Amino acid sequence: MNCKEDINELLARYFAKEELTGTQQKVLDEWISANAEEFERMRRLMEAPVKVPDKTDFDAEQAWRKVEAKLENKSFWLGVRPHIVTVISVAACVLFAVAMATTYFLHKQEEKDFIKYANVGLRLKQFMLPDSSEVILYPNATLAFNQADKEQGRIARLKGKAFFRVKRLHGIPFKVETERLDVEVLGTSFLVNATDTEQNGVFVKTGRVRVSDNEDNVVIVANEKVELEQGKLKVGVIDNPQQLFGQDKLMMIFDNAPIQQVVKEIEQKTGIRIDLDKGLEKNLITTRIDSDNGMEIVRELAFLCGCSYEMVEEGTHYRLYNE
Repeated sequence: MNCKEDINELLARYFAKEELTGTQQKVLDEWISANAEEFERMRRLMEAPVKVPDKTDFDAEQAWRKVEAKLENKSFWLGVRPHIVTVISVAACVLFAVAMATTYFLHKQEEKDFIKYANVGLRLKQFMLPDSSEVILYPNATLAFNQADKEQGRIARLKGKAFFRVKRLHGIPFKVETERLDVEVLGTSFLVNATDTEQNGVFVKTGRVRVSDNEDNVVIVANEKVELEQGKLKVGVIDNPQQLFGQDKLMMIFDNAPIQQVVKEIEQKTGIRIDLDKGLEKNLITTRIDSDNGMEIVRELAFLCGCSYEMVEEGTHYRLYNE
C-alpha cells in the first residue's frame, strides 16, 4: 500500500477515529515514521479547537475552502477533505446542541424556584403569597412567584390580569413581570392588565409603582394609570376607580381597640404604614375608617389620641408623636 490515495484514506480514517486493521495500522505507522513533520502539521490542524457557530446552518464547505487555499500540498488533502468536512459539521452540531441543552436545563432549574398559581374558573380567585402579599387573579390568569434574596427581591411573573396588595418588606423589592411591561412596587395595591399583548396597563389603587418597558419608565401614584399604546407608555387618571378595581368599599370599624391593633390593620388593608412614638400605645380607638387616603387616616388618629402627626413618605408612610 504505497499509493498516495491509499495513505490519504488511512489518514482520514485515523483522524475520524475509525478502527483500522492490523495491516492498515502497520502501513500507517510506517508512513508516519517516514513523514513525521508533515504528520505533525496535520495533527495540529485537526486538533485545533472549533469555535461554536452562531447559527445552526454552519457552512462547512465554505470553512474548508478558506483552509484549503492556505495549504501547500493541496493534492494531498483532496482525499482527506470529505472526512474533515464531516468531522467539522458534526462537531459544530454537537457544540450547538450542548449549548441549547445547557440553556434549557438552567431555565428548568429556575422554574423550580417559582410557585405557580392559576385561575381556570369564571370568577375572581384570591391567593396569599408566601410573603403575605395578596393577589387576586382574574379568569384565565396565571402567576409564577419567587421570593429570592434581598438583591433579587420578590418576582411575580404574570400572564393575564391580576390585582396585587403587596406586603411591605423593607429592603426586599417586589416586581411584577409581564410580556411587555415590568412593574416595580413602590407602594402597595395596584391592578395589572396583561391580557392584551399590544395594550398592557397598570392601574394604581394605593401608593406608588414604577412601570417600565424596553425604552422608558414612569412612576404613577394612587388613582393614576399607565397604558402601553402603540409601543409608548401613556400616563393618565383613572376615571372610575371603584368600577375599575371591582371591590367593595373599604371600611374598618374599631371599637375601643388598642392603637397598635388599629395601625396594624390599616397597614394590612391599605398598605399605609403609621409609626407610633413611645407613650401612644395606651390609646384606645373607636372610629370608622372608610378611606384609603393616608393623610385623612393619620389626621383622624391624631385627633382621637390627642397627638401630632407628620408625613414620612407621601401616601404610604406617616408618624404619630407627642409634642
